Amino acid sequence: MKEIKNYETKFGEVSCILKNEMDKQKISISKMSRIANIKYDVVKRYYLGYLYQVDLEILAKFCYVLECKLDDILIYEKIKVYK
Repeated sequence: MKEIKNYETKFGEVSCILKNEMDKQKISISKMSRIANIKYDVVKRYYLGYLYQVDLEILAKFCYVLECKLDDILIYEKIKVYK
């Protein structure tokens, strides 16, 4: 499968780490799909981090099902500037 880089700009990078939380709680892609009522392919994209845009409703469903905070499934990193 082709690796897709996280979207990066001069403002930093936002990464989806849903996989970490789902694996920790032993929730499969298909189980999340059923519980959250989200198409399997959509959950898989978030799980693998193959994203360019995110849907706030989908993120809310993930947080509800996993009983976690948004910062448990998304991270923001600044670009390091060397002078």
